[in-house]
Amino acid sequence: MTRSDANDHEICLRDAVERDDVESTAIAIAMDHDPALHAEHVRLELDAVARMLAPRVNEASGHARLGRLLRGIYGELGFTSPAAYDDPRLHHIHTVLERRAGSPVALAVVIVAVARRLGITLSGVAFPGHFMVRYEATAPVFVDPSNGAFPFPAECLRKLAAEELRVDERDAERFLLPVRARTFAVRLLQNLQRSYEDRGDLGHALVVADRLYEVTGSASARCDRGLKAALLGAPHAALEDLSAYLESHRDDEIERAAAHLHPTMIDLN
Repeated sequence: MTRSDANDHEICLRDAVERDDVESTAIAIAMDHDPALHAEHVRLELDAVARMLAPRVNEASGHARLGRLLRGIYGELGFTSPAAYDDPRLHHIHTVLERRAGSPVALAVVIVAVARRLGITLSGVAFPGHFMVRYEATAPVFVDPSNGAFPFPAECLRKLAAEELRVDERDAERFLLPVRARTFAVRLLQNLQRSYEDRGDLGHALVVADRLYEVTGSASARCDRGLKAALLGAPHAALEDLSAYLESHRDDEIERAAAHLHPTMIDLN
């Protein structure tokens, strides 16, 4: 989305992902939770953060600008990441900006967006178990978005990933590469899904499951959407999703769930 059309209330998640627009992707996900949310409101909030930090950031040069940006966001403005991420507000960009608290991936969205406004290019990194932010210097510098700690050398992270995943360090290199908006979307949506499920909010969990299937197109995401639809009393939609999944997967549990839906549909018809 360009600044000229930033006043549009609706943002299509699929379009934002295809454009590799991280900021619009996060806003589109937040709009599912708060339909009254306007994209321009979020963008203005990000503009305001950038304006507050611009004087000190622009006094520096090179990667010292990144250090000042992070000290401003985490030190002066007090952005933080709590130990647990079970509150949905920690994953929606507008409430993260309001409360100055978020999950690592949600804070990564804020950092990337504010940095872009200040002429600093950052990207997300889907490091195993913990989302990171990457800055391109002579050698890549990595930032922990949960608290702004940096620099994490690539060598240390590569070794950690190799040990965690039990792979060769050369294979672990791929976990340090920049990711696109699609990966941001999947991480945000997966966090939201766990949060809503833990709270027993199946309605919102189904919306998130639908968005995960929209973004990934994966059979497992469609199956999950079908199971949630079944729990919410939507057998037609549930059976359609589960049947599509079973066309390419053998799963006794899912077969039983699909078979159980048939009498329900007969009763409804």
